[in-house]
Amino acid sequence: MSMMLLDPETKEALQQLYSETIEAMELAKKSPDLDDLAATIAVALLKLGLATGFVEQKYPGFAKDVEEKRQRVIAALTKNQGTTH
Repeated sequence: MSMMLLDPETKEALQQLYSETIEAMELAKKSPDLDDLAATIAVALLKLGLATGFVEQKYPGFAKDVEEKRQRVIAALTKNQGTTH
């Protein structure tokens, strides 16, 4: 879904969540140990889940669409790994 299609309130909220997700992933790259890495990845996943839920409230079916696309990506990666080995 293009950010241009979203109303200003949704767009602003998503931009904030995306910024926080990117910040968490940047911290994960600098994590000195697995506990820090796990914590920062958990924050990033939480922020992505919040963003998905937020859009789902205004655009029902969005979360289902995200999950379907996630499954297609997993299937394509799995198929690709099978052909490269």
